[in-house]
Amino acid sequence: MKRILVALLALSIAGTALAVAPSTDQYLVSVARVQGQCPGGICALFRTDTWIFNPSTTQTATVTVDFLKRDQANPAPFATKTFIVAAKATLELADIFNNPAAFNIDPATGGFHVTSNLPVVVTGRIYDVNVVTNKGTGTAGQYYPGLDTRLAIGNGQFVDVIGTAEETDVWRTNLSIIETSGSDVTLKVERLDPANGTVLGTISSYLVRAREAKQINNVLVQPGMGASPLANQRIRVTGISGTGRVLVTASRLDSRTGDPYTIEMTTPAATGHTTGTFEGVINTSDGQRADGGVRLAIGSSGVTAVAGIAGLPCGFTVDFDATSNPPIALGSDGTFAVTIPNVPYVDGTTTVFTITWTISGALDSTGVISGSTVRTVTSGGAGTFASCNGTVDRTWRAGWVAD
Repeated sequence: MKRILVALLALSIAGTALAVAPSTDQYLVSVARVQGQCPGGICALFRTDTWIFNPSTTQTATVTVDFLKRDQANPAPFATKTFIVAAKATLELADIFNNPAAFNIDPATGGFHVTSNLPVVVTGRIYDVNVVTNKGTGTAGQYYPGLDTRLAIGNGQFVDVIGTAEETDVWRTNLSIIETSGSDVTLKVERLDPANGTVLGTISSYLVRAREAKQINNVLVQPGMGASPLANQRIRVTGISGTGRVLVTASRLDSRTGDPYTIEMTTPAATGHTTGTFEGVINTSDGQRADGGVRLAIGSSGVTAVAGIAGLPCGFTVDFDATSNPPIALGSDGTFAVTIPNVPYVDGTTTVFTITWTISGALDSTGVISGSTVRTVTSGGAGTFASCNGTVDRTWRAGWVAD
């Protein structure tokens, strides 16, 4: 028997997707506080700023930033700091290696491993603070996104970096790599013809140790990488042995001005979880406000369980749950419908009305359930409960939250 509820059950909300995806385990592949090259006697002075955004509307995030030093294995972080980021807050860590709230390391080159109890967005900027122009001395730099650990490649996998170039006194390209699993991996780095993908040159065996950050400066003119021309080049990084995994980015720099930009590695087409636990919000029938929540369990054969809570037009809030054995299969387009018939609701020991619930939707390849309806057909209400009778359709949307 069900019961009438007077308080709304709090469920996790599936928020709007962000272009830089929130994650609980991610990397900034390249960070630094160091003197760079000195063209014309004016030396580049590189700094790193970092931002951490907590998109949760209710929960505080605890975020740990581990500094992994370049050109060495890091079985333990070289340095680590923990930050508390309030709900909806953005923490800015300017010049993070010379910031009282963060690190005190100079010089510093390497990468950041960022872990958190909640999904957070992490971004960074590396920039030269000693750029002399006809308007005065300013900065020039490049942006780095936090890359989810799950994007890292291992043995037998590859990523491409496109649009790289190398031309004396005009362009140069540096390749940055970081190991994410805590194990060694050996890579093959290839230069591919931009017209047809033919291999033009190869670094045949490049070792990256556990949690090591690496940078191959002027990667296109390293031994084995072939001959000119070196415009519009594609670089491929392939895991060839070992159990480690790596993330890859490149920096293409204008040698005349020092101005850099980031080239991110290619990734497979966006896909998400199609099994696991999905949670979301039920809206009122007019779609103007949240009026409940829903949770589904989806296995390899379909929907295995559904539970949630929603309001009725008569002012009462009711809960529902059901399991399905066998599971309710999803259609080829991800659509499904779960019906829970004639659920009785009681006041004390008296059944005051019954509800038939129908929860329908479509699960897409990104792990989002949308185009969705929660329908209640309420009957049998009398007296105080008569106004509960009738059919109400509500919209809902959900996303993956756990395996």
